[in-house]
Amino acid sequence: MVRCEGLVHIYKAERLEVVALQGLDLEVAPGEMVAIAGRSGSGKTTLMNILAGMERPTAGVVRVADHDLNRLGQSERERYRRETVGYVLQHAMGNVAPYLTAVENVQAATLTGPPRYRARMAAQLLDQLGLGQRLSRRPSDLAGHENQRLALAIALANRPRLLLADEPTAELDTAAAGQVLTDLTAVLREQGAAAVMVTHDPQLETYVDRVVMIRDGRTSSERRWVERQGELVNDELAIMDRAGRIQLPRAYVERLGLTGRVRLHLDDDRISILRAEGDVSD
Repeated sequence: MVRCEGLVHIYKAERLEVVALQGLDLEVAPGEMVAIAGRSGSGKTTLMNILAGMERPTAGVVRVADHDLNRLGQSERERYRRETVGYVLQHAMGNVAPYLTAVENVQAATLTGPPRYRARMAAQLLDQLGLGQRLSRRPSDLAGHENQRLALAIALANRPRLLLADEPTAELDTAAAGQVLTDLTAVLREQGAAAVMVTHDPQLETYVDRVVMIRDGRTSSERRWVERQGELVNDELAIMDRAGRIQLPRAYVERLGLTGRVRLHLDDDRISILRAEGDVSD
């Protein structure tokens, strides 16, 4: 569903050039739910804007579904944003029209079918997301978690193949976030849509298939829940790019005092990384 290879994005800030992505690689399978995590400034939102067709990468390959985003013309890009992806901005109110009711917001985002059909489908989707009793309410009459649900419904109105969500639980308390994620997961599974969601929320990580960490504009590691000896454990793997590069976890580097050059030692089926000034036998 998503394939990024060597993705680079450079933008200008005043008189400076800022490298937001530095050769990022990412793959997302159809129907897979992936969370993107990392420190502020690591390139998460830039990646989302590129996948949403809002920005063009400076270099690299980016494909979503059957679309090569580097080759889309303006009209094709607009159609891609309407039909292939749904994008939930970090602040829910950026997705909604304040003067429309909940059902009118979703109906307005639906592209096909006569008005009655679109109204019925909008009401059904809102019901799936827990707003079945709020169809005629305007955003100003809804609670914060309800507006988040409304924003998700608008993004899912055209049954996109890929949902993009930037911090969908950032403005919610723990209980509300859990309820929203439970309902959202059910809708995504029912629609067969894939999802890429930026998050700092550890709770969201338990709802997705895996968590991809971004550091300094590159994917550095990924975490997923796996079963070992009858128990679910959080397994973390470093990601190796096509050039054979990996990023070591920062905590490991700091604990071992690794800086500058390091010594690599191949021993049967494993590679050891040692401080350059130490002996291989240390």
